[in-house]
Amino acid sequence: MSCNNYDVFNTISVDNFILKSQEDVFYSSPIHSSQNLRHSLIFGMNLFNHIIIVVLTLAMAYKCWLLEFKKTALHAHLCTMGFVLLMAEGMMVRYPGNLLLNQYMSSSTKNLIHGLLQFVGGSLGIGGTLQKYWGKEIHFKSIHAKLGLAACILCTINFVSGLVSLFYPASLGSIRLMHGFLGLTTFITGMLCQFYGYETGFFNRNFSLKEKHLYKFFTIVILALTTIGPLKLFLFKLSKLMFNESL
Repeated sequence: MSCNNYDVFNTISVDNFILKSQEDVFYSSPIHSSQNLRHSLIFGMNLFNHIIIVVLTLAMAYKCWLLEFKKTALHAHLCTMGFVLLMAEGMMVRYPGNLLLNQYMSSSTKNLIHGLLQFVGGSLGIGGTLQKYWGKEIHFKSIHAKLGLAACILCTINFVSGLVSLFYPASLGSIRLMHGFLGLTTFITGMLCQFYGYETGFFNRNFSLKEKHLYKFFTIVILALTTIGPLKLFLFKLSKLMFNESL
């Protein structure tokens, strides 16, 4: 539920972790050709990320549907919907590469969508984890399971910091910075949990080696492309806080 304020992206160059105004994307002067290319690349990467997020989610949903969402299939479906689809999309709501969203949605609207996606996504991830381990005597022995537990704990803590940032926008900059850090950490942990999940018995029994490699590849690409924007903003806010500037 990382409530990073991407509106600051509209003022500073990308070399300083921030993008200039989206209007420059279509600026035709040769002097700005390099920046136009950079913006086009960012837009293309963002679009590609949306596509592979949807593809991976649909592929997993179809496979779990074939398995009638029984036992681990339901767990895999819920966690993929939560961490891969909703939380990833929630983190990218205010990313400058989302030109249509930046053009037609206000900051408050994007904040609301971001919060809803993160809350629902995190809840599905937590629900999927509880569904898998509820009633079992042996818990959280594998790397996948331990990362899942960590993601659930971080997600719960981040919900609280997100509510503070959402309902008290004038809260201390350090709180908003902590929320951004927690959001990044939660998402990275959840995606790593997803990655290690491809080595569990469920995937070994129901997925071919080629399918597992494809899922791993898409998961790592989604992780990398989704965290670019939030990481840049976190570093930007951290540098401002270190120099006692207002966030």
